[in-house]
Amino acid sequence: MTYSSGGLIQALDYNTFVQGGASVNHSVANINTVWGVGTGNKGYGQSTTLSTVTGGNDQVTATQWSTLIARLNSALTHQSGGGSGITAPTAGTTIAYLSALAGKITDANTNRLLANANGTDVTGQGSSTSTWNTSTPTTHSFSRTITFNSADKARYFFNAGGKIIINFAVTNTAGNSKGADWKTFFESKVASIVVGSTTNGRTGTGGGSTTLATAYGYWNVGTSNRTILALTSNSGTADYGGNTLSVGLRTNGVQGSNSDVGTVLTFQIDLNDVAGDNFNDQINIGITTTFTIRPPSTANLTDTWGSSYTYG
Repeated sequence: MTYSSGGLIQALDYNTFVQGGASVNHSVANINTVWGVGTGNKGYGQSTTLSTVTGGNDQVTATQWSTLIARLNSALTHQSGGGSGITAPTAGTTIAYLSALAGKITDANTNRLLANANGTDVTGQGSSTSTWNTSTPTTHSFSRTITFNSADKARYFFNAGGKIIINFAVTNTAGNSKGADWKTFFESKVASIVVGSTTNGRTGTGGGSTTLATAYGYWNVGTSNRTILALTSNSGTADYGGNTLSVGLRTNGVQGSNSDVGTVLTFQIDLNDVAGDNFNDQINIGITTTFTIRPPSTANLTDTWGSSYTYG
């Protein structure tokens, strides 16, 4: 690439900023890879990608440079809340060398999975209740899934900063202290699990953590069940302090042609009640899970991920 102060602007210079070179090259930092379809964890799915130019020297107009900077600013503002600070040239003026341009395009690629804001939460989705009813200390497991309409919609959702949240609530049907402890365990110590592109977390606090694997999300959790959270109750009631709860996460593997990692997220919930308290052994609770969709912000992007999901 020859783009430099005092030099003539060549088509290859501009095309490298646009698409990574004379042909599309997702390995080179460029605007279209982040802004358009892209591949894997690169791409917001926007249709307003930049066109390349053909020919030799001095083929790029002020309008083309201005459009390029506008796309860059939109991407950067989505990511961090502020644009490049580069002043776009206007028609009829000399196009000056933009010394900061290459670095800002690199920033947009490096920070592509960051989002300065999100859209409005869509709550109470896909409600389902798992009943646990037994008279002896025991284990209980269940799973919940959320399915995207397509592989690309899943990619765009997480690439642009979207999050999937699973929420827990418990009904203590037996009305006893064992059920009350499990209710506190779920609703206060776990509460909700929030999953993003490469991270996760819980909104609750407390419990004794044996696993807090927060550095896993859609893109890196894999297709085998990975425990992202494991807690012991550590209840103030001694009989229940050793009860355990774990949350696993996995995807269903590559489904599309643009290097996604799945259309389905599965949450696996495993419970173990070890409290043989001899006075309150009965477990009769209903564990209700609902999903919250926290979509990407559309302040700088158009919605390419959709709003329809299937729950299981």
